Amino acid sequence: MNAPLYLIQLNPDPAALIRFANAQGLLRHNRHDDEDLGYATHAWLTAQFGAGAVKPFRLVQDHRNRHPPKLLAYTRLSEEALVEHAQTYAPPLAHAVCPLADGIAAKPMPDSWRVGRRLGFELLACPVSRMGSSEDDVYRRHVRESAEQAQEAKTREEIYRRWLTHQLGVACALEDCHLDGFRNVRLLRKASGKGRQDFLAPQALFGGVLEVKDSAAFSQLLARGVGRHRAFGYGMLLLRPVA
Repeated sequence: MNAPLYLIQLNPDPAALIRFANAQGLLRHNRHDDEDLGYATHAWLTAQFGAGAVKPFRLVQDHRNRHPPKLLAYTRLSEEALVEHAQTYAPPLAHAVCPLADGIAAKPMPDSWRVGRRLGFELLACPVSRMGSSEDDVYRRHVRESAEQAQEAKTREEIYRRWLTHQLGVACALEDCHLDGFRNVRLLRKASGKGRQDFLAPQALFGGVLEVKDSAAFSQLLARGVGRHRAFGYGMLLLRPVA
């Protein structure tokens, strides 16, 4: 039986996060190779709570700097276990990003989901697929393949919706889905045998309504996340009431 799934909120100090990232060598001068701070946040969460303890997560940033950033995440560890690990093992620079003096805001997620239940959702995802050792935007790949077959390409929103439907599998079905935002961002990841490398990747913000089809599979989907790069700030399904 799986441990309960918790939704937590952390309020990292952005200046302390940058100091931690710089100390780890994750930010290079005059380079924007971790544009979304996904790798830096992943490294901080690992140092603070242990590898894989807090994911998937979403770092919500106000790029106009009107509101401080907040981090939402799913975890199988209780608030007490997370705080104990951080206080015992986190290095000072990592602990300074979010000292946890007042604990962690946390709540348990439901143990089961009624089949047929409708839920509003928001999802920040990286819609890429792998072919051999290469990874590419599923839309760019679709455009190339359409051109090779002398066919008219579908829209980015159509292709991304098809990708998302496949990712959700048997857990739930899309009743409504819209692409609320898109941009290409430069991400930093560790490449096997090549150290850290940066690359350009698609960042898509989805919104809409889904319907639960399989309770256990839906619980697993929340805990696992959607798509690739889930350990770096993508793939977290945020739920909201249906309007």
